[in-house]
Amino acid sequence: MNSQLLTSLTSLRLTFIAVAGIAAFGTDAASAAEEQKLASANTGFAFRLLKEIAKEQPAQNIFISPYSVSSVLQMVCNGAGGKTREEMQQVLGTTGMSLGAMNQANLDLSQAIRSGSSNVVLDSANAIWYRKGIPIKPEFIACNQQFYQAKVDGLDFNDPASVGIMNAWVNEMTRGRIPSIVSGPIDPLTYLYLINAVYFKGGWFIPFEPKDTKERVFHLWGAQQKKLPMMARTGNFTYRRGTGYQAVRLPYKDWNLAMYVFLPDANSSPEKLVAIMNGDNWQRITLPGFSERQGTLVLPRFKIQYGVDLKKPLRALGLRHAFEAADFSGISSTPSFIGEALQKSFVEVNEEGTEAAAATTMTINGGIEVNPPTPFEMIVDRPFLFVIHHSDREGAGSILFMGVVFDPSAFL
Repeated sequence: MNSQLLTSLTSLRLTFIAVAGIAAFGTDAASAAEEQKLASANTGFAFRLLKEIAKEQPAQNIFISPYSVSSVLQMVCNGAGGKTREEMQQVLGTTGMSLGAMNQANLDLSQAIRSGSSNVVLDSANAIWYRKGIPIKPEFIACNQQFYQAKVDGLDFNDPASVGIMNAWVNEMTRGRIPSIVSGPIDPLTYLYLINAVYFKGGWFIPFEPKDTKERVFHLWGAQQKKLPMMARTGNFTYRRGTGYQAVRLPYKDWNLAMYVFLPDANSSPEKLVAIMNGDNWQRITLPGFSERQGTLVLPRFKIQYGVDLKKPLRALGLRHAFEAADFSGISSTPSFIGEALQKSFVEVNEEGTEAAAATTMTINGGIEVNPPTPFEMIVDRPFLFVIHHSDREGAGSILFMGVVFDPSAFL
């Protein structure tokens, strides 16, 4: 980062701190209300995103971190304007919130997440890498450093080592569970990477006893069966009997963190369950419907490694301008659009607890996206001309041979 940019960032930070200090009095209640609005928006976005991905991948394992996706989108939103910002806020569910309120609420939520019990590990980190030589607006950088605590650095994207630098950060932040997410060579149009990494490891509040794990039949999709190691525990659970499903809440050692397991009835399916769930139902009906009850839970151990291209589901949710003729004038004066939107994730569930990690990356590309030309079809089934040509150093060259063919079989 050059000295001029650092000076600008320092000035912006000092200005922000001075203004924030004056406005801080009497804002606690308002901040709590905005934090709740963003939490509700994030929950709604989570279910909408899962629905779109599940729609495209029926009967397949899926594991995503919607929190990671929304974190990156919120960072990008700080550089968006006009219709692009409207669509992004609509997709995120933050329409009606000012950018300032959204940013502060995100900071409050992320601090609350990271300041939980020492009995579990839960970390989330953001990073922005920009192509050296491309001017990025200091306000955009300062905002994401202030509210998203983003690591910011400039790299030579033409140097293959830059890919390794970004992947090393992702690998470190996810404790090795997501070794890489950036692929080389980097598109010449790409001038900005925004990446979020989230990592969780927590033991169950009440672990499953390994001696109770036994091979049992698991009914696969399509009436197939397979024997799998299944954990079991009998005791007191936080349980819900809903319409078409059963569910339990499995708390981790930090009681505020828990896994909810939903089992559709035999005549239902996960797809039907996902279809009826949304953020509003989750807050008003699903969560309040759990109560303490004695019972037995049998749950398979499982591990999932997953990756998804986010462009199609995000487009389906209404994010269109951002991938085309976008307004990212708050990032750079260069006409820009989102080039890539990817997530990789990992989860393992066993008798002791859960380990999960995810990394989400979005690139901002400069220029105007050009759709690839339609593939051509050339069927040489009539007379044709051909040329054999030699190019010289100046690019002109000489035609060595040429001809016209009316009957290719004449001398065969």
